[in-house]
Amino acid sequence: MMLRLLLGLFTLFLVCSCQDYEEKERVIGYKGKARVNPFLAFEKFVGEYKGSDMITARSWRVMDGGDAVLILSVDMLTTKEHVARVGQWVSDGGHAIFLIDHAESRGSDWLDNEEHPVVSEPLKKFFEEAGISVTDAEKEQDFNTVTLEEETFGVRMRSRTSMSYQDQKNQGLVNAEWGDGFITIISDARMLRNRFIDEQQHADVVARLLDWSRAGRVIMMRGVGISFFGLLWEKSWMVLVSGGLLLLVWLLRHMPRFGPIDGEARQTQMRAYDHHLEMIGDFHWRLDRGASLLQPLRQELQELCHQWQVKTGRLDEGLFDVMAAQSGIPAERVQRAITEHRASDSLVFSRAVADLQQIRKAFL
Repeated sequence: MMLRLLLGLFTLFLVCSCQDYEEKERVIGYKGKARVNPFLAFEKFVGEYKGSDMITARSWRVMDGGDAVLILSVDMLTTKEHVARVGQWVSDGGHAIFLIDHAESRGSDWLDNEEHPVVSEPLKKFFEEAGISVTDAEKEQDFNTVTLEEETFGVRMRSRTSMSYQDQKNQGLVNAEWGDGFITIISDARMLRNRFIDEQQHADVVARLLDWSRAGRVIMMRGVGISFFGLLWEKSWMVLVSGGLLLLVWLLRHMPRFGPIDGEARQTQMRAYDHHLEMIGDFHWRLDRGASLLQPLRQELQELCHQWQVKTGRLDEGLFDVMAAQSGIPAERVQRAITEHRASDSLVFSRAVADLQQIRKAFL
């Protein structure tokens, strides 16, 4: 009982001795998809507002009548050809939205260390033809309001670039007509990024820009690099398909096949006895150059010669001398035919066989 009382008093002492603490909030950024895609909230907003998901293009895309809005950074258009294609598409009723600062997808919403993009001369000339003047200053300036169709919206923008169009001077966002379509330039793209799209009236500005566009797809272009194989497929797909089919046919005709083509059992041809005998002789010749073939014949000759000597009573004479006298072959050749272990070539082997055959006939 005393132990429990002491533990309770000790716990109460610890609780009473605790001091007040201070909560601090530290920003660590986004996680998941929002961390790798700074325009994720903008994409979801477009999907809900337009009723269709926004398309992200990582290479040059040929725009058509089914595309309504094209969103891209100004540093993506550096050639006259790309600028001319976008201008033609806008004049046919498209809506191009150009982003200047903070348009890079690899940038962070929590850091402000991005480089200021440079508007290329072909694109700057295109803006001038539309009546838009783009000016770069040495220092950044704040834009707290933008005007669209005589309606003012509160925004939070900061950029070194300002635009002028008609009676609108030193603006952070301008909208101009070009043919049947519209051109919009936004100096600070942070109003479309995850961290800032819900601030001020940024969402209202985006909704008003989308209202000006026709029905169709909304595309955000992340790159304009032209793939060589993509260009070949676009311009010469029939040639590529024909070449692929021709290559496939050639491979089917020339590639080795493993096993029979059909399931029929092939009939084996009977080989003649002399063919088998020739194969056996070739095997022994390669193995020991005919020594195993000559051995049975040599043993038979020795037995025949010994029997002849027993019958004639001439056992005291030499074996090679008897064979030479009976066959008429010189004694040196008889000795070589009987004792030579391996023939040096086929000619020597044939001569030895011929001599042995002649000696055998002499004792029969």
